[in-house]
Amino acid sequence: MHRNEFNQMPARVQLTCCLTVLGLILAAGAERLSGSDSQTQPDGSFDPISLKAMEILGVCEKSVDLEALSQSPDAGELAWGESYVLLGYQAMYEGTGDQRYLKRLLEHIRRILANRGDRLGLRDEVRGKTMPAWLTSHYTEGKQHAFLVHAGMITYPMARLAFVLRRDPQLASQYEPVIEKILADVAQTVKAYEPEYRDGPGEGEGYYYCPGLRRDMPYNQQNALGRTMVAMYLATGDEWYRHRAEKLARYFKERLWLENGRYVWSYWAHSPGSEDISHAATNVDFAFDCYRAGIVFTLSDMKCFVGAFHHVAKPDGFAGNVDGTGHGGILMGRWGRLGYIDPRVRQVLIDYLADHGQENSIIAMLAAGYLVETQRPFRSEQIVTAATRPVGE
Repeated sequence: MHRNEFNQMPARVQLTCCLTVLGLILAAGAERLSGSDSQTQPDGSFDPISLKAMEILGVCEKSVDLEALSQSPDAGELAWGESYVLLGYQAMYEGTGDQRYLKRLLEHIRRILANRGDRLGLRDEVRGKTMPAWLTSHYTEGKQHAFLVHAGMITYPMARLAFVLRRDPQLASQYEPVIEKILADVAQTVKAYEPEYRDGPGEGEGYYYCPGLRRDMPYNQQNALGRTMVAMYLATGDEWYRHRAEKLARYFKERLWLENGRYVWSYWAHSPGSEDISHAATNVDFAFDCYRAGIVFTLSDMKCFVGAFHHVAKPDGFAGNVDGTGHGGILMGRWGRLGYIDPRVRQVLIDYLADHGQENSIIAMLAAGYLVETQRPFRSEQIVTAATRPVGE
């Protein structure tokens, strides 16, 4: 079909064609993997922590209807449930090279992209326009709304997968159509929130403004999209994503404070006290992604986050807030990538998961994935289409 013929079609027909092509591309990628379900161990055998984590993930998979979760059109369910499943599979794939996890990732991503709000004909009733993102009517008195934090939570695992595939020349060639489609879709989502970005208030800082709140967003909400920015930069080499991630990272870092060698921070620049361990996990993950991409955060910073982890870890579980107060639980598993910085983190988490994995099967899957991923020696990220630079201090 000639491009002019396509452009003359009604918008709904164009959309149907695009979704059909997308489904075929991603299904073809999964099909190529369907005959390769054997586990691969490219870097040697796994340690006892990894083996136990794999066992936990397998049990958790059977306790949740994962297909139904990934088919949900509700942004809240995707952000606070499905995104953890994606990250768990992503971490397992990065840690093992097992093609089963790549296959599952492709299947889940295909379903999620098909249910993006604009593709379902939904309109953001708060902004008064269509958004290339996922919507929910929770938190907004029944009005459909595409929250920035949800967009970040959903798109980050996709962008990360695109980078991981692209940095391997063989996989990059094999999955080029899939990679390009994922990157194009994620770029649409990220750029849709650009009108809400603001530079400042400090030099080299930036933040996202919430029209409803009439002020900057809480750290975790904008850093959720910040993780996507880092992954998109790594996957594409586009400096625009790096510059945006740098400004978000500086905004967050300048508002951390030290207590006995560990970082403490609040939920919001405008709120007292310290952040809860669940929302804090997104911020820690963003800082770690920035660190290994050579953006703002250093190894010294990461050790201060490790200090926060050990402060929160208690003999009977975990505190609920980063200052060590309250009572938390398995949500601390979302801090798992700190195992790259301090191996003791892995032991603390596996001890807890072994006895409490049933608290939340989806979070347990993510934590298990991080435990497997962090067994491997830390390796500086290799940017695919941009000049590589040393990572760390």
